[in-house]
Amino acid sequence: MTLTIVILTCNQREHTMRLLESLIPYLKTRCGTEAVIVDNGSDDGTCDAIHRRLADAGTVSDRVRIIRLSKNVGVAAGRNIGASDSRTEFLMFLDNDTIINPEAIDGLIARLDENPGCGICAPALRSPEGEVQLSAKPFPGLRIKLSHVLHPGKELQCERDEMHNPHPWYVIGACQMMRLATYKSVGPLDENIFYGPEDADYCARVRKAGLTIDYLPQLTITHDWRRATRRSPLSRLGLLHARSLIYFWLKHLIDR
Repeated sequence: MTLTIVILTCNQREHTMRLLESLIPYLKTRCGTEAVIVDNGSDDGTCDAIHRRLADAGTVSDRVRIIRLSKNVGVAAGRNIGASDSRTEFLMFLDNDTIINPEAIDGLIARLDENPGCGICAPALRSPEGEVQLSAKPFPGLRIKLSHVLHPGKELQCERDEMHNPHPWYVIGACQMMRLATYKSVGPLDENIFYGPEDADYCARVRKAGLTIDYLPQLTITHDWRRATRRSPLSRLGLLHARSLIYFWLKHLIDR
């Protein structure tokens, strides 16, 4: 078994270092695993902090590669850069505000090993306090997105229902695992989508390739998704997200 874990970070040194602390013991016991940390234009000293920590990590530091970008190129492009040189059997995209669970990672690999028809698999995501995130999602249509803008934090019934679907429309990109062969066959993430919904787009493309999206609630990884202040729809990031959504809808609505 060989695995590449691609981690994207941008000005979130504290969370990235916390993830790295959970990852180092896993790397020490899984010699076929490597991590690629793509720094998306941080200016908060993230890369320097990673280098200092790895200097004390012994031989495991040889299996952590840092790619430092001069600017924020977006989620899709950053993850593609991280995956571009992978030669392992499996590929995992992991948000930097997670804490890994070795059993969950091994369980995802086992799922792919045992199910040739599985294209992408994902675990349940829980907050540090144990709250389950709605990470198995229905199609991100206009009604859902408008509801989130008008009623921040409100959970829709259709979103709660999809959490009981073993093959949801998509699983969020905070933690996704696939075979590297799937990534190479389907192609890289769509870099026209700067920030969301690149994860939904990729799951749609994997499904079109005849593979399934598998949600495995018996496996759990910690995701501190409530840590960030909700972005304003009129902020730069909010406007980039809106533009990406329109592009996504035009791309996929006809195919639904």
